[in-house]
Amino acid sequence: MTSFKMLGGAICLDFANTVDWRKGEPRELLNSAPDLVDWAEQARTLTRQEAQELRAEAASSPEEAEALIRRATALREAVHRIFKAHADGARPPKADLEQLNRELADALSHTALTAEGQHYTLQFHGVLQEKLIWAIAYSAMQILTSPQLNRVKECDDPRCGWLFLDTSRNGTRRWCSMADCGNRNKARTHYRRRQPS
Repeated sequence: MTSFKMLGGAICLDFANTVDWRKGEPRELLNSAPDLVDWAEQARTLTRQEAQELRAEAASSPEEAEALIRRATALREAVHRIFKAHADGARPPKADLEQLNRELADALSHTALTAEGQHYTLQFHGVLQEKLIWAIAYSAMQILTSPQLNRVKECDDPRCGWLFLDTSRNGTRRWCSMADCGNRNKARTHYRRRQPS
């Protein structure tokens, strides 16, 4: 099973981050339908049983699996451009918003409220491939229409390009992960300071 880092703070941002080193030498992390299903299971947009079913479907229908990957990565790139534009203080591309709206309209037409004790949950009803896509589109809609949008940032590492929701109290988080990009950049800064001018 492919392991993914979930550092974005929201499903849509974690999905946008399935490309490593966007601003350097990009490396695709979703190279097959099983990779996509692994991500969905780790992001909890699919249950373990649903993930197993979808893996079996992908193995038996490679053409459908390839179509799912193309659709998912197209949505991912649109989501990334939308949130990056906002983080940069720019307007998102119209075509990307239109693509997200198409997926969102499809998602909302297949949702229903379900009572669970004293609480209600919103559930998607449809084939598993659709549920995976819908969860991403719905997450993007939630962030875009909430005050959290102003907390979406891009990692300060010059090669990273990952997006994250800054939930720090003072809103000064700079890195997708202090353990990765943060430490690497602090070490680089320290090294430069110690070099003779």
